[in-house]
Amino acid sequence: MSKICSINVPSSASSVSTSTPFEYGEDYAFYDARSGLKPDYYQKILATATTSIQIWDTHFRPDEDWKVFKKVKSPNLRITILTICDEKYYSIDDVKKMANNIINQLDSAVLTCTLTIFAFHDKCRRQKIMWHDRFLVIDDAKFFLIGPSLNNQVGSNTSFGIHYLSKSKDIDLLKRKLHSFFPQTGNASLRHKITRRRP
Repeated sequence: MSKICSINVPSSASSVSTSTPFEYGEDYAFYDARSGLKPDYYQKILATATTSIQIWDTHFRPDEDWKVFKKVKSPNLRITILTICDEKYYSIDDVKKMANNIINQLDSAVLTCTLTIFAFHDKCRRQKIMWHDRFLVIDDAKFFLIGPSLNNQVGSNTSFGIHYLSKSKDIDLLKRKLHSFFPQTGNASLRHKITRRRP
């Protein structure tokens, strides 16, 4: 993770204060919920984006998950979110609410932004065409494997990790797999699609 120059990440866990919610290794950070502090590393990663953010998250909630974007300040940004509907989040109105919350709460420094959300229907889980893990891609160049969904990134009662992919073979593999899933976003029968723009 030290490869992300705009984030000051300690090189070893021993250099991390006990009042820090995350402990940092080389390519891995661990959030210890026992600290009683709110997790903050995901927001810091998003804040490094200069052109684009791509989130693959199997669960997304319109009420609070937008808070992870509060530190994003790039003037021109493209945000793409792929998620899967479930019993608590399933209608197109839920997707619209989530999109509106994100756009409305972005920092004023974000002058232009295109946000697109693809929310796949829950039935897709049973068709073996969905994914399970959570991924984050910054500027089409930095790839992360994320332990829990976004609701845990703004406050969590459980501990979890975030892994930065630094090896070229791992990055190439994940790129290939994400690209193989992405064409499904073009099938309107599988998902809701909402786009919002600023201004």
